[in-house]
Amino acid sequence: MRLHRCAEVGCHELIKLGFDYCDKHYQSRMNDYQNRKSEADKLSSKTLRGQHDIAERNREYNSSVRHELGHEFYNTKQWERISEYIKQRDMYTSSVDGRVYGKGDLIVDHLIPRRLLNTKAEQYDVNNLWLLTKAQHNHKTAIENKMSDNKLKHLSRDWWIKILKD
Repeated sequence: MRLHRCAEVGCHELIKLGFDYCDKHYQSRMNDYQNRKSEADKLSSKTLRGQHDIAERNREYNSSVRHELGHEFYNTKQWERISEYIKQRDMYTSSVDGRVYGKGDLIVDHLIPRRLLNTKAEQYDVNNLWLLTKAQHNHKTAIENKMSDNKLKHLSRDWWIKILKD
């Protein structure tokens, strides 16, 4: 097997042909690349073009990937009407921090996750729906993924507010 030296200056490790860097330097360079990309994405998201690109990626994701994941429930006319009703009922105010947000900044969320509800009537029950920001929704979803289904069924709105405020 033919070998050559790592392309990193001062590194003498031998690696297979077809690779430029040893594992150590490859990982180091990949981390640097990801950090630079993350910073560039943050800066880009502050421009109109960057915001347009993010909206386009979200639109593409919603139209193609979400259907495959079983999220067609959220694209029904009935859900859209109920979602709009909840936003108007709560006056575009986050249920956690009480701040008013723009129309696209809030997500109508099920207190008891939809997968634990048996009937369509339970899934559309307005008493089980509340408004969260995207960050709060992501935080709640991460917590839900770590909890048992039995415990999730019995958590109150006040408990969630306390946890999500932290």
